[in-house]
Amino acid sequence: MEYNRFVDLSKSYLFCQMQRGKKLVSDRNVQYPFVTISREAGTGETKITTSLIEHLTRAGNSDDCPWTLYDKDLIKKVVEDYEISGIGGLLPEAKFSDIQTMFEELFGLHPTKREMAHNISKSIMKLARMGNAVIVGRGAFYITRHFRNGLHVRLIGTPQKRIRHLVEKYSFTSKQAAEYIKKEDQRRHDYVKKLFGVDLNDPHHYDLVINIDRLSAQEIIALIADHIELLKEKLALSYHSEELEAV
Repeated sequence: MEYNRFVDLSKSYLFCQMQRGKKLVSDRNVQYPFVTISREAGTGETKITTSLIEHLTRAGNSDDCPWTLYDKDLIKKVVEDYEISGIGGLLPEAKFSDIQTMFEELFGLHPTKREMAHNISKSIMKLARMGNAVIVGRGAFYITRHFRNGLHVRLIGTPQKRIRHLVEKYSFTSKQAAEYIKKEDQRRHDYVKKLFGVDLNDPHHYDLVINIDRLSAQEIIALIADHIELLKEKLALSYHSEELEAV
């Protein structure tokens, strides 16, 4: 699925979320699942996340807001597209400003480390509360650790498997791929450690730690999708239990 398709999904998602906000107060306690994806470099998360969105879109209820993907490149593209297309004029000015600010904050366009940690956390939590979002990286697994509607996934693989993926997908040499993996893994580790004081390699942070050496991309997608369905069932049961208790 191309990024342009995800830009359209993001627009539909945001409009849908605004419509949800107009519902009765009693409906606002309904929670919708979200997924965070943490990954080692070279695990092929782009193919996995884009295919996962396609799978969830096909399987979703027509009344649900569409599932969509939020990663660094997509958010920049969405913001640019909103500005170019003039879609901001279709939204209440304050609401559009909030959305654009959220996107800009999400990827640290105003970064001191302290401000960036605060802004990223705030924006990711907004997405988590809205649900139906796949959020890649940025320490989202830790920021949303207390949200009961989250599924936290970590993708790992042997260096050999990840090097082979980069060589085949991006035409790296084996040496270039190995250097990229080492540098990128360290950068991601340091980013989370400095901002949140935790080790993103600790498996206790995640609901699923998936080894790409063991499963194909389609098997990984099916595994995550199955867990999302289980989470939806748990959230629905919890919601109805709270309704009964309130009567």
